Amino acid sequence: MNNKLFGTTFAALLGSTVLFFGVTQAGTFVIDDLVFPSEEFGEQTYIGPYDVSNLPETEAAVTVQTGVKGWFDQATVQIKLQDAVVPFPLEAVQFNTDQTLKEAENGSKNELQFDVTEESVGTFLGQQFSPMIFSKEEIASVTKTIREQLAAGRKNQTIDITSTLLTSSTVETAVTNVTFNNIESSAGIRNLMTALNGYTINPKSTFSMLEFIETNDLGILTEQDLTIVASILYASVLQTNFGVDERSIGPVISTEVPLGFEASINRDLGVDFVFTNPNATGFTINLNGVGTGLNASLTGFPFVYQYETTISDKQEFLPKIIKQFSSFVEPNTVRVKTKGENGVQVAVYKNISSDSTIIETKEVSMDFYPPVHKVEIHPLTVTSPEASSGNGKSTDGSGNPTDGSTGTTGNSGTTTDGSNGQPSTGTGTDTGTSGGTGTTGDGSSTGGSSDTNDGSTSGTGSNDEDDSEPQYDKGGNIIPPSK
Repeated sequence: MNNKLFGTTFAALLGSTVLFFGVTQAGTFVIDDLVFPSEEFGEQTYIGPYDVSNLPETEAAVTVQTGVKGWFDQATVQIKLQDAVVPFPLEAVQFNTDQTLKEAENGSKNELQFDVTEESVGTFLGQQFSPMIFSKEEIASVTKTIREQLAAGRKNQTIDITSTLLTSSTVETAVTNVTFNNIESSAGIRNLMTALNGYTINPKSTFSMLEFIETNDLGILTEQDLTIVASILYASVLQTNFGVDERSIGPVISTEVPLGFEASINRDLGVDFVFTNPNATGFTINLNGVGTGLNASLTGFPFVYQYETTISDKQEFLPKIIKQFSSFVEPNTVRVKTKGENGVQVAVYKNISSDSTIIETKEVSMDFYPPVHKVEIHPLTVTSPEASSGNGKSTDGSGNPTDGSTGTTGNSGTTTDGSNGQPSTGTGTDTGTSGGTGTTGDGSSTGGSSDTNDGSTSGTGSNDEDDSEPQYDKGGNIIPPSK
């Protein structure tokens, strides 16, 4: 009797337990799957860079939150505006888990939803990009751009807001201004000015001077024309954040281009001037004549920083003297073939400033022009000091040597006339010293003496010959005796 009662009681308890457990499980199923169904993401489902395929929503939320937490610990986000790049504080960013899961779709790549307030973005822009002023509409556009770029969940990214601001702003200004004085305007320079004035340097593009002149019919251009225009463009580029890809200088200092700003062009040697615009906006070249000078400027969306070039560390190098010898140079003279010029070396620096405070100084180039050596041409032979003072040998009018010492001349002699070589004759005895005081003839000799370079003779002494001896003029004609 007791065993039967125990069995009945045990069966009743077991049945009740099974019924209760079944009801409990059924209730849980009803609540979870019917009343509050739990969604599960399908295959190939991503939220940001995180794979949530085949995960229930609760597990997917944990996966995404864990990943985003690691993103905040490692991510670096920078904001780029034209030429300035500054870090964006992640403290101003909040991750919205509920919105992210709510907008996620199965089998696709979904974005992360971050909250960034316009107030925090406005404060950031005002602090980092002063003295630029941003309107409410511009701040709202920038905030939207930051949210969209953060949605991919990349750990390292630079968000360029230049294009965003450009669409809401039409502000363009002259970002450079350069003038070269004392430029002799030529037809080639004028043709280049006409072709380049209004030319746009597109965003992320490269400009080549040689390619430009090859694709445009500009008439006759000299290397000097090309160098002057390329040099003033180079000086303008140095006042921007543009990159200079190719630039050269000539062998001698230019007289028209300021020192440190030459950009030489040589078509035969392929010497070019090339630069790149790294910005998201284009810039327009403006070239104009100003009096006797040339002015160049670039207009476009303004830069955040200011750029200024300086020339320093100037050194000069003296030329050497090179001596050459020639038989065509007269004795005791020196002919200067090349005058010679000093060599020069200068350093070009670029100062980058923010709100009038220099934040960086870069060395642009070190330009060196070697000295032009002085070239002198000397005679092959040098006259000795005795000959030049008259104590040694001297030459007559024909270049024949004569003895300058004291002595006696023969009774008769013949000399040549200094003008046409006609002979003149005379007889007599030299009783004086050669080269002494006497009378100068017109080609005839009175007494004996040494000849001078023009064919005339001089001396002192008495003529023992008859005064009726015929006398000749320089033309060889007999001079009638005076009465």
